[in-house]
Amino acid sequence: SSPASQTPKQRRRSAALSCAECRRFATLHECSRIFPCTSCVKKGCAAICPNDSLTTGKGNRFILANTEALHEKIGDLSGRVRQLEDALAEAHAHRTTERHPLLSDELLAIKRPLERETKSEQLLQLHNQSEPETDEALDAVGSLAISDTGRTNFFGMTASSWHLLQNEVGDDYDDMTPEDIPLLSRTFPFTLPLGDTVEEVRATIFRNLPDRPTAQRLVNLYYQHAGWMYRPVEPNDLWPDIFERVYDPEALADSDPIQSHKIAVVYMMLALGALLDLDQTPYSSEANRYYQLARAALAVDSVFEEHNELPLMDTSQVLMCHYMFFAEIDGPRWALMGLVVKLAQSFIESIDRDSGKWNLDPAETKRRRSLLWEIVTYDSWQSLTYGRPPSFSMLHIDTQMAHSSTVNERGEEEMSFELWKHRFVSHSLSIVHDQAFGARTPNYKIIQDLDRKVRAFYMPQSLQVPGFGGQSLDVASPSVSITLQRYTAFAIREMTIFYMHRGFFARALEESPEDPLSNKFSPSVLAAHNSACSFIGLVQSLFTQHPRLTERLWFLFTHVFSCAIVLGSIAIKCPSIALARSATSHLETASRLFEAVRTGRASKVIPVLRKLRERASTAMQETLANPSQTPPRSTPERERDIKRDNEELATLGGKTRLVPRKPTANNSSTPSSPASNPGSSASPVSSPFTAQLPPVAYSPPIVPDVP
Repeated sequence: SSPASQTPKQRRRSAALSCAECRRFATLHECSRIFPCTSCVKKGCAAICPNDSLTTGKGNRFILANTEALHEKIGDLSGRVRQLEDALAEAHAHRTTERHPLLSDELLAIKRPLERETKSEQLLQLHNQSEPETDEALDAVGSLAISDTGRTNFFGMTASSWHLLQNEVGDDYDDMTPEDIPLLSRTFPFTLPLGDTVEEVRATIFRNLPDRPTAQRLVNLYYQHAGWMYRPVEPNDLWPDIFERVYDPEALADSDPIQSHKIAVVYMMLALGALLDLDQTPYSSEANRYYQLARAALAVDSVFEEHNELPLMDTSQVLMCHYMFFAEIDGPRWALMGLVVKLAQSFIESIDRDSGKWNLDPAETKRRRSLLWEIVTYDSWQSLTYGRPPSFSMLHIDTQMAHSSTVNERGEEEMSFELWKHRFVSHSLSIVHDQAFGARTPNYKIIQDLDRKVRAFYMPQSLQVPGFGGQSLDVASPSVSITLQRYTAFAIREMTIFYMHRGFFARALEESPEDPLSNKFSPSVLAAHNSACSFIGLVQSLFTQHPRLTERLWFLFTHVFSCAIVLGSIAIKCPSIALARSATSHLETASRLFEAVRTGRASKVIPVLRKLRERASTAMQETLANPSQTPPRSTPERERDIKRDNEELATLGGKTRLVPRKPTANNSSTPSSPASNPGSSASPVSSPFTAQLPPVAYSPPIVPDVP
């Protein structure tokens, strides 16, 4: 019947119903009943109106239901993706046995419908992201040396090749105390029960202070040549609160025990200033004398009991660690840094919790914040050098940074070197320590992600090095301190990348010696090569500008040695690849740098580098003379030599190794022996690395003229 002849009840029954989606949402009044309805059009699901609807799937995601055509289309696309994956796998198999990057398990799972994933599969995926593949495990735990007396020394997988070499041949440094220095210096960090003689010893320490002009000159040298790197006490705090108090004529009559810690701060600054005084010989006896006096001053009053001046104690001990850092006193430095960390964590207001929460004086709050981040930075950087775990976890630190950034006229963020290094350690290096340098070998994908994050970490224009990614915007020549800060900022970032990739670089050379760039770890080969070349070029540039100061920054040369080992490995093991030529060139540069250094420690490195250069040169010449790459005739002697040489390279590259070292005549120093002075030119200790070469004869190096 026609609508006009229908009753109202009949007309309601024949009216169009709301679409299925509007009925599901109970929004019948919004449905226009002209399909697709306006409500579905607004929601973007017009294709399913009026009969189909959206239903919730896993994780409250909406999936299409009752749309047979759409599901058929998804099936067709999944089948097409599977065909392309099979074709890619077949084509890639003709080139290498490694899986193509686009065929990883994660990417293969994309075409799988989400509703088919079980909970166990999701958990398995999370587990696989954190667990390394079996074939990604690295034999790079590090080097452990054990003497017949039970003394042990461990350097981890990221340790510099210099420290790994030290484990092989032994360290010849003996921290001898001059006869005229109180025996008390040997008791630090403990004290002797001196009783009534405490004031006598304190007076003796005061009497050994140099005159005021000499002290002021050495303190200024400290801030110029050493304070640019770590500065636990600012000049504005040092001069009025510490220096003037120590040189006060009434200080001798003052029985305040705090004086011993203040005088230790002054003595450590004098020691660092004398150590880096370019008018004195490297590792001067004057610097060692001040260092021993500082130890004696700290031993007068117990560092474990004088809690009212813990920040001052930590300041003096951070300076002591800094002195050991430049003087290359390795063993006690690591242990002393552990003491510094524990004392810092036991501050009355707890230094690793922000001091601003306790409503302290603003100046005191800033001093504590600055000291905390200097300690964290030093600890983190030394952990990287030694291949050992850091003492701080960022999860337990909420202390704000003492310095603030600014914005320059170009709208770019600018910051001091202090703020940059604190941020880099907090936001970048700490993550690398946890994820890349932990006890468990990381998944290679994590290494690649960390590589991108470290490279992307912001470097302000004022800290960029001209010629190494930065442009020179200086109107006048930068000061020595600014130059050193720029080069160190670039160096620490480059070395973080280098040590992240060194273990996987070694794996690539071991598995694919003919062409490591075809290995699945080829990104690490490129990264290690590029970082090594950049770092050697960086140190060469700094040495050209400031040769006499740079040669005393031995920590730079320890990393140059690590870079040289990696570059030498490329030239020796795979001389036919494109990287071999540049690797050989930069290996020559590194060798010339060590030959120009006028410190005795280079005598251990130069024979190793000479042998490395000879092997690299021989390998390159054999490659040029044999374009067909026909392997040379194998003999037992040749195989034995190759095995020994490869083992040496692997050892200096961080491979797991136990060194059962026995004491020798060269390792037992006496006060009269040349080895008692780290700056002496003693002959290198006999070892597998140096036994085949004669001792190095030194002549004065040619120092380039600098305008």
